[in-house]
Amino acid sequence: MQAGRVMKCFLATVLLTLCAATANAAIIHYDVNRTIGDGTVTGFIETYGKLGVLSKDDIHDWTLTLTAPNINLGSPDTITNGDTFLRGTAVSATSTQLLYNFDITGTNYLYLAGASGNFWCLETNTCIDDGSEQIELIEQIGHNDNGGKVAQFVHHTGTIAFANAAVIPVPAAVWLFGSGLIGLIGFAWRKR
Repeated sequence: MQAGRVMKCFLATVLLTLCAATANAAIIHYDVNRTIGDGTVTGFIETYGKLGVLSKDDIHDWTLTLTAPNINLGSPDTITNGDTFLRGTAVSATSTQLLYNFDITGTNYLYLAGASGNFWCLETNTCIDDGSEQIELIEQIGHNDNGGKVAQFVHHTGTIAFANAAVIPVPAAVWLFGSGLIGLIGFAWRKR
């Protein structure tokens, strides 16, 4: 009788844990760590878990820190979930990486900007109007009379991985659950 009650509690606990894990599994956290000339872009981008080609609506949250020694970016400037523009089919996601295909023709870009006017962009022909294509850049809007000044940029071809899925440690709750589970099994075994 007591063993049956313990088993029911165990099954209820497992079910609740699986429901909680499923609810949190949708968000994928990708770490960004890019070097662009003398500049860097570090931080994270989170998606709603969609795999394949992404749109703006698939991006959940992001925070990036931009550095570029040849421009006043606030040294460094942290930009948080400000303007997000994503157009075209160049950005895609796997369970382990965010990818950008610079060989796709047409207007494709991923543009993430903060209130400071500083932004990071991966593009085929859009972020700067100088005819450059297939570049990744850090820029400050309105830095000079031409409407903007490129802080740092680099040309790319092919598909690059610009962010990698974060390795998420096993939370303490799982260890606590596991030790409780072992205790329940031991209790049930002893009652037999």
